[in-house]
Amino acid sequence: MKIRYKNTKVESAASQFNTHAIGEVLTSDDSVFIKDLDVCIDDKWKDMLQAFRDKDIIPDNYNEWFREPKTPEEKERGYIV
Repeated sequence: MKIRYKNTKVESAASQFNTHAIGEVLTSDDSVFIKDLDVCIDDKWKDMLQAFRDKDIIPDNYNEWFREPKTPEEKERGYIV
């Protein structure tokens, strides 16, 4: 998934949570707090925390990975089975 750092606007990729820290994702470069990232959804940048709240991106049921929901049912459920 395409992400960018809010403060520097540098783009990177991420799809996995840092399981050794709370509220962080592993990017291709570092481990970063969710609040410090934007995510690209439908070619538009959105605050990553808000994207999780809106279920535009959802975690798996183990809270290890995240991605965009593939079906309306996944989006409604709020997690990947």
